[in-house]
Amino acid sequence: MSNFEDYDLRMSGRTRGRSTGSTNRSNNGQTRSRAGYESNNNRVSYDLSLDDIDMYEYGSESYEGQPRRTASQSASRSASRSRSAAPHSASAPGVRRGSSSSHKSSKGGSSRRPSSSSRKPSGRKGGKKNKKKKARTAIIVVEIVIILVLLLVFFLWNKVDKINSGMKYEAETNDLDEETVELLSNYTTIALFGVDNRSSGNTDSGNSDTIMIAAINNDSKEVKLVSVQRDTYLKVTSDKYRKCNYAYNAGGAESACNMLNENLDISIDAYVAVDFYALATIVDDLGGLELEITSKMINTDNPSTNQNALAGYIAEVENVLDYYPNEEDGFKMSDCYFDSPGTYTLNGAQVVGYCRNRYAVNNDYERAENQRLVVKLIIEKAKKADIATLNKITDDVFPSISTSLSSTQIISMASSVADYSIVDSTGFPFDLTTGTYGSKGSLVVPCTLTTNVTKLHEYLYDQSDYDTTDEVDAISDKIQNDTGTSEGSATVNQESD
Repeated sequence: MSNFEDYDLRMSGRTRGRSTGSTNRSNNGQTRSRAGYESNNNRVSYDLSLDDIDMYEYGSESYEGQPRRTASQSASRSASRSRSAAPHSASAPGVRRGSSSSHKSSKGGSSRRPSSSSRKPSGRKGGKKNKKKKARTAIIVVEIVIILVLLLVFFLWNKVDKINSGMKYEAETNDLDEETVELLSNYTTIALFGVDNRSSGNTDSGNSDTIMIAAINNDSKEVKLVSVQRDTYLKVTSDKYRKCNYAYNAGGAESACNMLNENLDISIDAYVAVDFYALATIVDDLGGLELEITSKMINTDNPSTNQNALAGYIAEVENVLDYYPNEEDGFKMSDCYFDSPGTYTLNGAQVVGYCRNRYAVNNDYERAENQRLVVKLIIEKAKKADIATLNKITDDVFPSISTSLSSTQIISMASSVADYSIVDSTGFPFDLTTGTYGSKGSLVVPCTLTTNVTKLHEYLYDQSDYDTTDEVDAISDKIQNDTGTSEGSATVNQESD
């Protein structure tokens, strides 16, 4: 049983056995600034053995959801506007006229040729001077733009240096046909991992409680997001079949990426891994997120503790993060409970608890949907944030991120972040069933893997009637034999959010 799920608010991480007294169910609804995430010598060490993976007994709750311009171009335009505006500004009231304008005015009212003693410079010669002046102005504008671009690149490079970038990842893929390889090259496919290891900034191992695939169309910059249910029964190593989140624990991000490649006939280009310290920090630096707290979240208790499930998640997160270092119990009761359903501005720890809560939602599918919602809200809010906020996020969060992307790749993507948009998201498998399968535990079973992978390629890459590889077909057959399921066994059909 996960520590998050059986966390007893009456037993804090620092004062075992200390009673917290009466429950304060106040609705603060306010964004809380994060006090700090420094390590605490008094923090309890939690058991993260793989025996704790079975966090939910599938079937214990009913599922009610239905199928679910370059710099030079800018300078040219600026110079062009200056040339077209000059005659108007010269004749405008209150504007002081230059010598060339005075010459044109005296010349316009008479056809007599002026005497040599009073002759002004010819129009052609004056025009050359104007052109040179305007050319110099254009060059100065271009230089300013170039300097600004260089400063931006330097800024990004300086910040990117804080990320654990360029981590080792050697992709191993199935024997994909040439058509599929060419099609996948038109996309950048990135794996996103949310790791629970209870150690800030260490993403080398731990269960990947969140597994997402982001497929970015290189031309349109449109992004499609897919959550892979963490309890999905897949081939996780060369000779092991079990819950897919085991792959990260067994071999880190590289192992998890290649697990996705092998089971889904895809080619992960890169990965990004974060822990929930990073997630909480991003949310706090952005000023919190507005999320809906439902009646079910308020009224659903954890059967192990007979206390509100969401409250337990939030209290545990605040305790682990040392969110309130001056609080004896490591958390605030007022953060954990909500008086009534509605939209609240949640702080970082509350958002992490919200993402991890699976008792007060329709099984793991809705939990994954909530996680995708949080990712979307963070991206949209970050795109509107000012430079000071973004600078704070990079300083606070980047050290807690590890990725196989190079610094150059990160800067390239960051410079065009405003162009990216998440156009759709969903969960995988699309067609599935759940149940407890002996020693394998409670599983999400694709019905079948072959048909689900075909649908995945159509969803992510617009690849119609994809023919799966022999490797995927063999894995699919093994899953069917181990679970006794078939295509007709599906009891849940996930659709786009």
